[in-house]
Amino acid sequence: MEYRRYRLPPRELWKCLGMSILLGGVLAYLFYESWLGLLLVPLLFLIIKRREKKKAEEVRQNELAREFLDVLRSVSASLLAGFSMENAWREAQYEIDRLYGKDSLLGRELERMNHSVGYNTPLEELLSDFGERSGNADIASFAEVFSFAKRSGGNFITIIEATAGHMRARYETEREIQVLVASRKMEQKVMNVMPLLILAYLKLTSAGFLDVLYRNVLGVLFMSVCLLCYGGALMLAERILCIRV
Repeated sequence: MEYRRYRLPPRELWKCLGMSILLGGVLAYLFYESWLGLLLVPLLFLIIKRREKKKAEEVRQNELAREFLDVLRSVSASLLAGFSMENAWREAQYEIDRLYGKDSLLGRELERMNHSVGYNTPLEELLSDFGERSGNADIASFAEVFSFAKRSGGNFITIIEATAGHMRARYETEREIQVLVASRKMEQKVMNVMPLLILAYLKLTSAGFLDVLYRNVLGVLFMSVCLLCYGGALMLAERILCIRV
């Protein structure tokens, strides 16, 4: 399974299409007061689809990192108990199945890896392949160090604990950051819809006040520039609040 890329299922694509049509209708009415504004729907669909895909990829990467951290804890405990490396990874599969279920990301991955180990495939090769497909820098780094330690006889417990400590620190730091910016994200969501609410208020209470902006070339150009500035402000606000460690 390729973890670096996410393909939206048909249900999510239909959801994106529905959101695009709804948003396109609102923008067509508020900014152009014409059905021709619905020509924005294809562009909105691409933007919303890309946004939802990015969010799904982030969720999957977080799940992958959290499950892999539990795998490292289980493997480390098994090694301290005297298990061999291969048996430690089998025990990790049972632990992940118990915690997250057999259909979890690492549940399926560990089952495939342990099955391949049973056919004499080197564990370091399987980990290297997984690290490359995972898209996670910590997992890829661990796979590389594990492969080197396997060849040179390094201390696996120290390596695993160091990797687990690094991933745990990164996870906790990101969680603290998300808590700190949660209120700012809520403020951002409110401010995102304020221009639309102001336009809607003016159209409902003072309809003739905005007539000069519709059904003429200069008005359409002016509203198009306003719409572009509005979209740019949304993208800028999202980038400012997107903090990664």
